[in-house]
Amino acid sequence: MIIAGVTIAVIAIALFILSFFMNDRFEKIESEIEQLSMSTMQDTYQLKKKVKVLEEELLTEEYQEADFY
Repeated sequence: MIIAGVTIAVIAIALFILSFFMNDRFEKIESEIEQLSMSTMQDTYQLKKKVKVLEEELLTEEYQEADFY
């Protein structure tokens, strides 16, 4: 029984030490999600700017057409 307890303790310590040297998969996934979020925010910002320019052009065209009548 003592041998089993010592074996389990040694395995637990070995796995604990090994966990410090393994790559953290969550860190990689978190980095990828952050990159995706940034690119999505940039795309959204650019689309909003383009929509604003188009709206301004449409409004100026409407005012110019109204002046002709």
